[in-house]
This record gives sequence, C-alpha cells and structure tokens, in this order.
Amino acid sequence: MALYLVTGGAGFIGSNLVHALVRRGDAVRVLDDFSTGRRCNLAGVLDDIDLMEGDLRDLATCRRAVAGVDSVLHQGAVPSVPRSVADPLTSHHANATATLNLLVAARDADVRRFVYASSSSIYGDSPALPKHEEMAARPKSPYAVAKLA
Repeated sequence: MALYLVTGGAGFIGSNLVHALVRRGDAVRVLDDFSTGRRCNLAGVLDDIDLMEGDLRDLATCRRAVAGVDSVLHQGAVPSVPRSVADPLTSHHANATATLNLLVAARDADVRRFVYASSSSIYGDSPALPKHEEMAARPKSPYAVAKLA
C-alpha cells in the first residue's frame, strides 16, 4: 500500500485530500503546524492517519515526515496575500523556504512523487479564465512570488 504525506493536511484543501485518500484505502501521514489548519477538519479520520504536528521550515521535521513515503502532496502554506504584504519575510519562509526543505528531504529519501500546490495568485490580475500553466506569471504580492518560486 502506498504511503502519502499530505502537508497542510488540516487545512481546507489538504483535509479534503486526506479524507479522499483514506476513503480510497490509502495510508496517509499528515504534517501540519495548525497555524491555519484545524484538527476538526480531520474529524472522522484521526484514527486512520499518522498525524505529525510540526513546521515545514524545520528540515529535520521534513526528513522525519518523508521517511518511508511514496508520494508527497504539498499543500502546506501561509495562504494569505494581505499577510504576505504585512510580513513578507514570514510569508517567504513559510512558503518558499519550507517548500525547499521538503523538496530536499523528499529527494534524499527517494520519494517517487512530489505534487506541489501553487496558486492562481501567481497570474496577477489577469481576467482570463480558465487559468492554465502556460499563462505568463505576473505575481503582485510576496505570497504570489513565493508560490511561483
């Protein structure tokens, strides 16, 4: 059975992924610092998952989280444009540096798959719909820059 690591697994998108994977019968590990995610989002699956509380900005935590994992579904972030403008350094560390830590840990642990959740904010104010990866990036906030990185 494949083991999935869902970072930010207590957030809105992450918790929905966790519930879907558990329903499908997959093994799931969640890493979340609960700064924006909520334990109640994992109600009904807490007995079925390996829950780790920790910070992606800590490389040692990332290394522990990826141990034995087949796939990483990286949802962990500080998802706020206004917060990134008010505190760009924290936003950068929580988004870009944390992602780099997780990538390094996953590479060193020979993780087979790594799926990264970006954000439509990287496209700026473009009114074009639907957004697609071939569109030119025009980030307008520190959050968007970090998600683009």
